[in-house]
Amino acid sequence: MAKVKNLKAPVGWLIDPNNKWVIHFDFKKTSSDHIGADFIIDMWGLVPNGKPMEFKSRRKVTQEDSLKIWNQLLDSNWVKSDIEMIKTA
Repeated sequence: MAKVKNLKAPVGWLIDPNNKWVIHFDFKKTSSDHIGADFIIDMWGLVPNGKPMEFKSRRKVTQEDSLKIWNQLLDSNWVKSDIEMIKTA
């Protein structure tokens, strides 16, 4: 999978190679540019049907760290996925 290079912020889901964990990357705009944005990385545990159901942690990171972590996970064989989030709350 290609690394994210020119994307302002990675948005989406990555699944670990063992299908036990999924990480969601997102950002919340607080202004018209990404300088005023909160970049969020959520980690979820997967249940046997492959849906993220068990929230584990949330990290707020910089835009640079978000891109760096996304690319490191892809280099470690994590795979981008189009998981439809099931609301659990």
